[in-house]
This record gives sequence, structure tokens and C-alpha cells, in this order.
Amino acid sequence: MAVFDGYEILVGTYEEYLMSYKLVPQIKSNNHYDLLQSFTVKAHVGPVRCVTAGSKYAITGGSDEQCKIFDLDKRVEHGVLAHHDGTVSCVTTHDLTSHLVTASDDNSISVIRMGSWQVEKTLYKHSAGVTALALHPSGKLAFSAGKDKKMITWNLVKARPAFISNIKGIAELIVVSPDGSRYAVGLHRKVDIYSIETAGIEYTIDLKTRPNCVTFFSNDLVIVGGENPNAEIHSLIEKKQICNWQCHETRIRCMALVTSADSHLLVTASSSDHMIKLWDLSDVSQIECVGSVDTTCRITSLSTWHRGLMKNKRKKKNPVVESVVSEKTVSPNKKLKKAETRDEGNKSTDVLSVE
Repeated sequence: MAVFDGYEILVGTYEEYLMSYKLVPQIKSNNHYDLLQSFTVKAHVGPVRCVTAGSKYAITGGSDEQCKIFDLDKRVEHGVLAHHDGTVSCVTTHDLTSHLVTASDDNSISVIRMGSWQVEKTLYKHSAGVTALALHPSGKLAFSAGKDKKMITWNLVKARPAFISNIKGIAELIVVSPDGSRYAVGLHRKVDIYSIETAGIEYTIDLKTRPNCVTFFSNDLVIVGGENPNAEIHSLIEKKQICNWQCHETRIRCMALVTSADSHLLVTASSSDHMIKLWDLSDVSQIECVGSVDTTCRITSLSTWHRGLMKNKRKKKNPVVESVVSEKTVSPNKKLKKAETRDEGNKSTDVLSVE
């Protein structure tokens, strides 16, 4: 399992820090890892709410209404994005399109080109803060949910909603399967698995506590963690739980999956015991902890990065990113009013965009 040498775990914390840990194979055991701290920076004035990685960059979103960009190659802060007027609740990237997508409590979703860091589109359709966001593997669709209890499938090519549905609750998370055929939506004490083809629920995972994190182990297997110490693996073919094991002392705050041709490593983190743990999922009948570290911080978000993500980087001038907001930019509130007026007057579902 030394194939994961060079991978890094990125975590955001309630104490306002972004921290990075390298996976280093242990000398005595090649299937166990040490987690060595490689990067620590105070990223925000307030808790870090979300983190993602793409190309050579790590991007965080915070309660201070900003996104911070960090160059993981040079290990320095690269710039600041200040295009939202509320807490940045979600950030995610897509390697195929080299885009960053962000969402906020200001009801908006922004599509940003990485490198130039310019806002290409701003999507307004939620009437309350956006709580969950995910991208389809094709890069042409996005899924969002908000405090307005609406779930929206976005056509990113046309920059408008493709489908809007009302759900019974506020979704805290959305995760898409590797092949893009399914997506999971976490609500109060359950996770609904939707089919992209039918847009209907094909399986529901009932939980005794609130789900905090979900990841797809494969297209047909999903892993769920929440406000209890145990993680669960469910089969979407058999429609039942096939595995359950204790990960942390009290709860699982976030998780991510690292995969290779024949190895699967699940990364879990807890805001209660401050631990990051690595789990070998090569054999689900014998799940083993193969690495751990005490961060001494309350972890709020997690992502993974490796240098292979830099392979598509282009040679460009070194852009100094101060902000994508200029003095002439119309405020999101004003744009939202324009969009609502357009919808009421023309009965159109088109969304205004930022060019």
C-alpha cells in the first residue's frame, strides 16, 4: 500500500487553521502510515467551514465570508476571493474543467476559473443560504441544496437550473458517485440515494443520529458517518448494511476516500477527539486502522491532495489575486432582485450570470 506515499490530508479547523499532513509509509510496516504535519496556516478570521484541492492549490471557505487560496507547491498563501456576502459554506473543484465552485449563506453559487480566479458565472435560485454542493464527474452538472428546502440540479453549460425539487428538510451534504449515476443527500437522521436517470430515490439509509459525511466506496457501495462513533457501509445492490465499525470516540465529522488500482484508504476525522485516522478498506471484512494523528484542533472539514493533480498546470504569468470584486460589481442582493423580477415577469428559469 506504499502507493499512497506523497498524498496529503488537508483539514480545516474551528480554530481558524488550515493544516496539511503527509502520508509517509512506516519503515517497519509498509501497509501502515505516519501522518507528518507539513503545512499550517491561520486561514480565516473565524472557523474554516470547507476545504477543497485542485491542481496545485488548496482553497478554503470561512465564516469571514472569504475564500483563501494556498499554493501547495510553494507552501504559501496565493490570494483571497471576496465575492460572497455571507459565510462560505461549500467549495469544490473539478479537474477536467479547471473550475472552482463556491456556495454561500448569501443564497448564491459562483463558478470561478482557476488560475485567473475570475468569477465566470453566478447562479441565483435559492431563496435561503446554500448548505450543500456537489459536481457531477462530467463537469456539466452541479447539485445544490439550501435552507429553503430546495434541491437544484444545475446545467452549468447554460448556467441555469435543469431541475428543482422540494425536499423534506435541510440537506447538509450532497455526494455524487464516481460514475455519476447516483448521488447521496444527507438529511435529518437519514441519507437518500437518488438515481440520476430517474431523479427518484432508490434507497434510504435510516440512521439514529444526524449524518455528517458520506463517500462512495464504489458506484454500488456507500460509506456513511455521523453523530456516533461508527461508520457504516451499505450496498446499493442488496439495499442493506454490510459493514459497521467504530472509527472515533464520539462522532465522525468528515471523511474522504483515497483509491488506487487495488487499494482503498478511508480518511476519517473527528472534531471531538481531534483525531485523523486512516482505514484500510482493501478487505471490508477486516478493516484495520493503518495510521492516526492527534491534531489537537476541532476539525470541521477535510480534503485530500497529491502532486499528480499538478500535471495539467499551464505556464502562466503569476497572477496576484486580491479580490474578484471590483467597485463596479453589483451586490449579490441587487442581482438576486433582478433575477426574481425576471422570473416573475417572463416566467423564465434562466439565471443571470457574471461575465
